[in-house]
Amino acid sequence: MKIIHLSDTHINTEILHNIDSQKRFKLALNHIKINHSDADIFIITGDLTHCGDDTSYQIFINILTEAKFPEHLYPKLIIGNHDDRENFKKNFPHIISDKNGFIQYVEHFDDKVFIFLDTNLSRTDEGHLCKKRLQWLKENLDKQVNKKIYLFMHHNPLALNDDKSDRIGLVQRDDLKKILLQFQNTIQHICFGHQHITSSGKYLGISFSSPRSTWVPLIPNFSDQYKLLTANTDPNYDIILIKEESLIVHTQDFLKTDVNLFTG
Repeated sequence: MKIIHLSDTHINTEILHNIDSQKRFKLALNHIKINHSDADIFIITGDLTHCGDDTSYQIFINILTEAKFPEHLYPKLIIGNHDDRENFKKNFPHIISDKNGFIQYVEHFDDKVFIFLDTNLSRTDEGHLCKKRLQWLKENLDKQVNKKIYLFMHHNPLALNDDKSDRIGLVQRDDLKKILLQFQNTIQHICFGHQHITSSGKYLGISFSSPRSTWVPLIPNFSDQYKLLTANTDPNYDIILIKEESLIVHTQDFLKTDVNLFTG
């Protein structure tokens, strides 16, 4: 199975920090169309817009429409801290919400189950999974005990370096951890975005990965203080290849379009 994982497009009506998020999103989509039209699913894990306004969501939709992807590659969407839940629902009425109104849903692919989580809390950059959302997750994990499960969320479920330096990750890490431990043999991988950095590793025996933003990439902060650091790093998205015996994550720096072929 081939998965396209992109995150943090931050579409806005104006250019932010001298970088055009609309142009970069278009370039990413064009790169995907040229190189990965054979993918099985395309997922964007939140911060679709920068301000969560209707106009930006309509721009996002128009860019996707103009890209003319095949129907099966129209992206599965979740929201991030920069999104607005109610405006999202208004602009994407086909995307399922749970019984409590959170944008959470489940997709089935043969023996694989993809669970999409809503970690948004209005007026904060931190991630939140309240008791209702965590209960929904546990109930759906209970239903899929014989399947291979993949989780998709916006916020990072663990600190990517020092706990003190990560002030915008998921707040209820310990509560989520208890659930992950119960299903660590069932959950195969966790995908997230939010931090705008490329990361991968294992958490509680579960592999994870995150791409940079397609808008403004950041670089890891290895200090014990909260910082956001940029160094003109290229934006990217991830390609995840799932095989019977492996899961492989490739980073695609989509601004690099000149490919040199060495032979002999």
